[in-house]
Amino acid sequence: MKPTQTYDGTSIAATAARQRGSALIVSLLILVVLTLIGVTAVSTSGLEERMAGNNRDRQVAFQAAEVGLRAGEAFVAGLASTAAFNNSNGLYASSADPNIATGSSVWNSSNSRIYTGTLSDVRSPPRFIVQVLDTQGNNDVNIGGYGSKSGVGAITDFLITARGTGISNTSSVILQSYYAMRVN
Repeated sequence: MKPTQTYDGTSIAATAARQRGSALIVSLLILVVLTLIGVTAVSTSGLEERMAGNNRDRQVAFQAAEVGLRAGEAFVAGLASTAAFNNSNGLYASSADPNIATGSSVWNSSNSRIYTGTLSDVRSPPRFIVQVLDTQGNNDVNIGGYGSKSGVGAITDFLITARGTGISNTSSVILQSYYAMRVN
């Protein structure tokens, strides 16, 4: 019996013999491409997850620093005098280094004050320092002469610096605010 002929005159068996294995090669190439796409998607989602975690860590540190700043302002609001500002325990005189907050040694228990409330998610509670800027009535922060012409006396300017940590100790935020009030 004569094998069936194709339109170009070759037998079907000869054509099948030439095509054997090509489907395997094509399917393996498609499988390799799909694997590369899957590996890329997994690594991208892992990177995005780490970025989101780092952002949350920084936001927690920022909020902790805000709490520390408000605690420092509440501390200053309760002051009766600036006599205790002796460059220790978080209370610094105007003669202290203005860049005191940039040093890492200032954020320990003997050089700064700690926030005593409860915060969730932070590695360590926020700390703050208070520096007297002006006790002579020059009123550096005195906008519009508040307090200087009203007969209530001169105001005292303070620089409050707070440091908050996030979920890990590797993230920290330092915030500063100026606070002015009349202190005897």
